[in-house]
Amino acid sequence: MKNHPRILSPIALIVLVSSVSAESSPGANWPAFRGAGDGVTPAKNLPAEWAPDKNIGWKIDLPGYGQSAPVVWGNHVYVTAVSGDNREKGFVLAYDATTGKELWRHEFETTQKAKWGYTISRGAPTPCADANGLYAFFEGGNLIAFTHEGKVRWERSLVTDHGEFKGGHGVGSSPAQTADTLFLLIDHAGPCYLLAVEKATGKTKWKTDRTGKMSWTSPVIAMTGGHPVVVASSNGSVAGYAADTGKEVWRVDDVTGNTIPSASVLGDVVLVGAGANRGGKESAKETKSNCCLSLTSADGKPGITVKWTAKPGLASYATPLAHQGVAYFVNEVGVISGHDLQTGKSLFSERTAGPCWASPIAAGDRVYFFGKNGTTTVLKAGKSFEVIATNKLWTDTPKPKSKTEEKEGSRSSGGDYADPVLYGVAAADSAFFVRTGTSLYRIGK
Repeated sequence: MKNHPRILSPIALIVLVSSVSAESSPGANWPAFRGAGDGVTPAKNLPAEWAPDKNIGWKIDLPGYGQSAPVVWGNHVYVTAVSGDNREKGFVLAYDATTGKELWRHEFETTQKAKWGYTISRGAPTPCADANGLYAFFEGGNLIAFTHEGKVRWERSLVTDHGEFKGGHGVGSSPAQTADTLFLLIDHAGPCYLLAVEKATGKTKWKTDRTGKMSWTSPVIAMTGGHPVVVASSNGSVAGYAADTGKEVWRVDDVTGNTIPSASVLGDVVLVGAGANRGGKESAKETKSNCCLSLTSADGKPGITVKWTAKPGLASYATPLAHQGVAYFVNEVGVISGHDLQTGKSLFSERTAGPCWASPIAAGDRVYFFGKNGTTTVLKAGKSFEVIATNKLWTDTPKPKSKTEEKEGSRSSGGDYADPVLYGVAAADSAFFVRTGTSLYRIGK
């Protein structure tokens, strides 16, 4: 598909969008990274048990490689990927959620090209969807808006506009959204900023410069006093910005290790996740950085207070989750720590089948922890640790296939980066959509 550097007329847009199936139930859509930003879905009848030969709706092979999570709107499942030795080609892919049939694909040349590796972003940012279409961002700088039928509405490059992304691990931040705006957090080794982009036109609404820092974290939207605030937890601080102006309205400093897990918002509560140095040896400061913040509002001005800090909670890769009065943290070796959401009291700390790179999902009376090795631990929601099921999506873990992959995989003891790796999950209606680097699964028939 060729690029179309133009904006469709409102009439054409309405005609195209009208052919997309509307939301059929409260849990039909999973529109962005972690759904609505809290990792909780109202979807019902999600499966509790599965295996390679049980409860799998379909599996498809994807072009290229990607670390983003799927998103779902109506009967469309969207994923992104990149390919080439220098990540020079990007893919935006749409599939039928029921059958797995490819509906459309968009291929393009990325603006910024760079060698890839298992510790460098490859199709890492998760896109956003709404009633008007899809918004896909790439670590190559490209930001593209589509209709649900696959027509390009507008496109731009943040690298062209604001300079190349710098740093050893690339950019992995996913955009957040409100009804009319996208928010992109670019924290890297170059000039850092938070950017607000009009969904309708692709034009910049505002750009707020940030002090230099590097992270993979994504922004999330919170509501304070009826007004949206963009929350950015990133490498040393957690800050809130007014969504309409970009003005910083509150900040929490002295945070350590918050370079991968993002902030998680549930009502007026913000959970902050932070990892430790490799090997799981956390300092007192890193432990304190896993915390719960309370959003406040006084005289119409938003603020923040520290509600409690988590010990022994630690979030290495996966974003923490709040559900039914419990805050869940999972570390790099798969230890799940539960804390009372109001007091921070430690409820349990138990090891599961392995580390989680994908963020957990809560649905009703269950909480799902999707392990990077394809093993999912399903807990009963609540203040005690009760395993409902342990499910394997695949039974073998192939070694890296190329010499380059073998070299990259050997950087981590045990070949932690050997494919397949489970990177992200979406939940909609009665199914999970699970993404590895090269495959997409529907779990639930």
